[in-house]
Amino acid sequence: MSDTPDFRELVGEDLTPEEELELARVDSLLRSVPAPVTEVPGSLTRAVERIGTATPIWTRRRVLVAVGLAATLAAIFFGTGRWLDRGFDARATVQMRAGKSTPDASGKIELGKRDEATGNWKMRLVVDGLPHLAGNEYYVLWLAKNGEYAGACGTFNVNGRTTVDLTASYDLSEYDAWVITRVGQDSPWLLSAET
Repeated sequence: MSDTPDFRELVGEDLTPEEELELARVDSLLRSVPAPVTEVPGSLTRAVERIGTATPIWTRRRVLVAVGLAATLAAIFFGTGRWLDRGFDARATVQMRAGKSTPDASGKIELGKRDEATGNWKMRLVVDGLPHLAGNEYYVLWLAKNGEYAGACGTFNVNGRTTVDLTASYDLSEYDAWVITRVGQDSPWLLSAET
């Protein structure tokens, strides 16, 4: 008797000759497969050990490199913008006079070039001596005609000497004064100038 079991012990003796031949063939094929290795290869062991311990995308070093790159790009773009900025090209300057309620205030409006495509005037407003407004309050630069508000040019708030870039699309020849007031139609004129 051999150490290898006979397939007939598993399936019994009541087989047809065809079934017995087929089972003998399958048994022979199964016995021809080499035995499994007794030791797992090191490469497979290392591969299994690495599962779940993959290196994260954002390591500390990569974060520091990304932050450094972002800071460098920001500095380059800022520097390029400052280098290319030719400043505000004022074509005319209008000095504003202080009103009775703000005797220490001063202001000037620098008019830039008018954009022919849109009709907008570039303006730079420089004011000093107006108090900082809290909450939802703000100042308004108006164009006025015959002592009445006629066209708003922009809103702003101040903190000491303040420069504000604005645009307006009005035909300036239709107005006779520039006016700065607090928000609200009943506010006194804080600064004014003739156009």
